[in-house]
Amino acid sequence: MSIKHSSALPPEMLRVFETLPHPYLILSKELYMLTASNAYLQLTGKTRAQLLEKYLFDVFPKIPDWSAEEGGIAFSINQVIETGKPHQLPVTRFDVPDPTNEDQLLERYWHTSHTPVFDGEGDLCYIIHHTQDVSEQVIAEKNLKASLEKETRAAARAERLSRQMEKLFKEIPAQIAIVTGPDLVYEFINPEYKEQLLPNREVLGKQLLIAMPEVAGEPIWDALQQVYKTGETFAGNEVCIPLAREIGGELENHYFNVVYQAIRDEKGSITGVLSFKYEITEQVMARKHLELTEKKLLSLNEGLAQANEEIQATSEEIQSANEELSATNEELFQAQQNLLRLNDELEERVELRTVELLTAQAKATGQSEKLRRFFMQVPAGICVLDGTDFIFELVNPPYQQLFPGRELTGKPLLEALPELKGQLICDILKNVYNTGNTFEGKELLVPLARNANGPIEDRYFSFIYQARLDADENVDGILVFVFEVTETVLTRQKEKENEQRFRFLLNAIPQQVWTARPNGTLDYVNEVVSEDFGQSTEDVIKQGWQAFIHPDDQQACLKKWLTALKTGHEYLVEFRLKFHDGQYRWHLARAVPLVENGQIKLWLGTNTNIDIQKTNEQKKDEFLSIASHELKTPLTSIKAFNQLMLRINDPQKLTGFIQKSASHVLRLEKLINDLLDVTRINAGKMEYNMESFNFREMLTDSIDGVQHTAPSHQIIFENAENVYYTGDRFRLEQVVNNLLTNAIKYSPQSNKVLVNCVVRHEDDSLIVSVQDFGIGIEEKNLTRLFERYYRVDNTAMRFEGLGLGLFISAEILKRHHGSFWIESEPDKGSTFFFRLLLDQKQQDPVIKDDQYYQDSTITLSYNAAHVRIDADWTGFQNLDSVQRGCLRMMDMLIKNKAHKVLNDNTHVLGNWSEAADWGAQEWFPAMEKAGLRYFAWVNSQSVFSQLSARKSVDALSGGIVNQFFTDLKSAEAWINEQNV
Repeated sequence: MSIKHSSALPPEMLRVFETLPHPYLILSKELYMLTASNAYLQLTGKTRAQLLEKYLFDVFPKIPDWSAEEGGIAFSINQVIETGKPHQLPVTRFDVPDPTNEDQLLERYWHTSHTPVFDGEGDLCYIIHHTQDVSEQVIAEKNLKASLEKETRAAARAERLSRQMEKLFKEIPAQIAIVTGPDLVYEFINPEYKEQLLPNREVLGKQLLIAMPEVAGEPIWDALQQVYKTGETFAGNEVCIPLAREIGGELENHYFNVVYQAIRDEKGSITGVLSFKYEITEQVMARKHLELTEKKLLSLNEGLAQANEEIQATSEEIQSANEELSATNEELFQAQQNLLRLNDELEERVELRTVELLTAQAKATGQSEKLRRFFMQVPAGICVLDGTDFIFELVNPPYQQLFPGRELTGKPLLEALPELKGQLICDILKNVYNTGNTFEGKELLVPLARNANGPIEDRYFSFIYQARLDADENVDGILVFVFEVTETVLTRQKEKENEQRFRFLLNAIPQQVWTARPNGTLDYVNEVVSEDFGQSTEDVIKQGWQAFIHPDDQQACLKKWLTALKTGHEYLVEFRLKFHDGQYRWHLARAVPLVENGQIKLWLGTNTNIDIQKTNEQKKDEFLSIASHELKTPLTSIKAFNQLMLRINDPQKLTGFIQKSASHVLRLEKLINDLLDVTRINAGKMEYNMESFNFREMLTDSIDGVQHTAPSHQIIFENAENVYYTGDRFRLEQVVNNLLTNAIKYSPQSNKVLVNCVVRHEDDSLIVSVQDFGIGIEEKNLTRLFERYYRVDNTAMRFEGLGLGLFISAEILKRHHGSFWIESEPDKGSTFFFRLLLDQKQQDPVIKDDQYYQDSTITLSYNAAHVRIDADWTGFQNLDSVQRGCLRMMDMLIKNKAHKVLNDNTHVLGNWSEAADWGAQEWFPAMEKAGLRYFAWVNSQSVFSQLSARKSVDALSGGIVNQFFTDLKSAEAWINEQNV
């Protein structure tokens, strides 16, 4: 394919591209910029002078490696040049300057395409560059992915913590077990529990009484059951539990320090009991043995002392009676030796018992040191608070790390951490100390400083306060287990905020947005879906899309959805959804998978309402069919007449054929002109030549021209004043011609058409009417006659035409600030009116204050007695006057905090149907948000105005109660009865 040098675009084409509503850039094949749309200039922050005839990459040099980037702009353009086919780029990030700060860039994502334009010989002339800002969608998807990644990391952290706790339970030098259910079934035991208590038994999955039948009837069994029933923690020291090495074996008393604590689920219901104990049998037995030995020694020493006293008392008697007792002296000496030997034996036994006691004390000290080492090694913060002043007696390293650089050990709590004074935590500690009840706090906010002179921070802790008991079972301190969970709480709060922002973003999107699980199950819809279907989001999710998709579309949707789930590819389908009003509307559904590590985590989808596009496509197809027929008919007739003229030599017949052929040429010319006018209107290129002319003369010329082509009807010009008007005579004559030809076309059984032109001096306007006596128009079709391509069904097959005439006429009258309305009755005929202002200068409004407003078309006043707004519309209304008056009404409603409106249309003479569309789609929703609840509407005498009024309230939601009346008195009585 050869490539010629690009030629300049004609001015008309330049203006067309400059006014396009989307960002377009026109390039020559040498990549020089020929023109750009206004939207493109606004998007890039450039002026047209900065772009015209400039090389593309000279104007945008800041894009990194733009001209060489694989898959970038240059690559796309080269593809177009080489292949001659359009090319699209994937979504690309390109940041643009912040209009509020030139030194900063805004993150933006773009979807870009390039389309070739060829001349008549098939050679490339231009390249159309089109870009679309898709930043909101891309950033929303990125935020969603980031949120999911955070949730995954949080779950991983929770899993790691779970494994750490499991490891701690397995390595801790204490017996830990978990029993669940009312039968207290063993669910978990750590190695220490197995080795020390049940070395020869398999207990997991068994009920406690089956695994350890020897505890039945023991106090410890009652304590366990009580904890499961009440949830109150049981703590006991030196608890005696008879145990056997194996079932049926000899029972031996074992002593433990025990804590039984209830385990609860997320609903707070008790599901089991956590058993934490460590055995102190040796210490208890040693202490008891020592106490018994001390009692025995004390009793023996008392006996020896008494014996020595008796020996000393009788010594003199023995001396004085020495002679008498000589015979027994040997016996006494022997007894003395026996006593000495007994005393030596007692001393040896005391020494032996003392050694045994010291050994038992050493073992107890070792066990205590072992427990201390355990506390110092546990990866959770542990401290012991002694006495009523809560003096830090023991502080393990993790606890100290919570307060780096602060001295804790040996100091009272409020001296070491003075910021705790007055906080709830102090009251909790006092309650545990006074009652002995264990307290468990979860994620409690405690404002604390990390360093001595550091700032106080909001910190969150999960902790257990457990009373410590002395030998007499009195509370003498508190054992503290604590974890700081600040990061977890703040992360969850941030994730919740992100989730809320994400949900807000999804609800702010005007499309239906939804997500589904990897298996395709719907699990979220935004508020747009709820509003469209008139059901809660929960009900929509519960029912699924199948409850709302049109039955004829469900099979194709399901097939494509299953294919997408199977392949992981994009889901794209069109279907009809049933709205709350029972009507089905076309939507384009698109869903893409969010993939992580090769696995689909969820599907993110949108349903875009394309009902208007579908309707327009249908209208376009219908129009093309009609246009094809309408254009083909005169061409066929012209061709036939030309063939006949070639064969006939009779001048008289030839003249008739020429006249008929000419009439078809005129018909074809009118059809083509109508199409060209519609194109000009859509492009905003309809030109108007405003000049002063004699209006009655224009009407006379129009009537004469149409009368010449329609001898079957008499066009009667009943009345017209001689007045001059400033406007486009040719275009207004086009309006009159259209009304006259329509009047003749749609009254085939009649023979006359009436034309009138009246000047209204009270508002300095003129009103033209064209009346026929034909088939008439039903009320339901009156307000749609000005739509492009619209043709009433019962006439579409009987009368020729494209349905463009009234649409073009309406646009011409809009440019002249005129009004257009119809009065019609089926089978009796129609009267078409249009109104033009002779003096088009707007009358200055009279505004007294926030409670009164008046201009030439409306008077508004605030009725303080009934807290309502009274509106009196006057004369002929158009879109501008209706919008101006309605916005004034809303402003007065807001400023006076009113909720009711008495809307009087009695004095309205004509209305513009587009005002009804604006009222229904924009104004009434805004009034509902402003507080409007009741609206009393007094009908105009104009049927067309009544229809426009009813059309504007057809789309009202249940938030506004609307009522129509035929007289002001009834409307006022009704509105006064309504209470807000």
